[in-house]
Amino acid sequence: MLKKVGDILHVSHDRRFVLRLSFIPPLGITVYDYAMKRLGSLYDIIGPVNSPYGLVKPNPELSNLSEFVGKSAYVRDVDLRKRRGGGHGRGR
Repeated sequence: MLKKVGDILHVSHDRRFVLRLSFIPPLGITVYDYAMKRLGSLYDIIGPVNSPYGLVKPNPELSNLSEFVGKSAYVRDVDLRKRRGGGHGRGR
């Protein structure tokens, strides 16, 4: 199942997707479009906490990045559950 992570606002000058995030996912999570096409991975979160933006390093197989501008981006629920950890030193 997919969970909407945000909307793609534009492509930066260094060919990165800039997303307006609807929640703050873990860094390194894989980002998809609605058709489950792998867009890339989230590598940075910028901006204020109440209105964050995410930077996604695109999948090298994508040729025309601008076709995704204005569309929604998603993450898989399975990936979110995998990434939720217990923190430092728990459960030892």
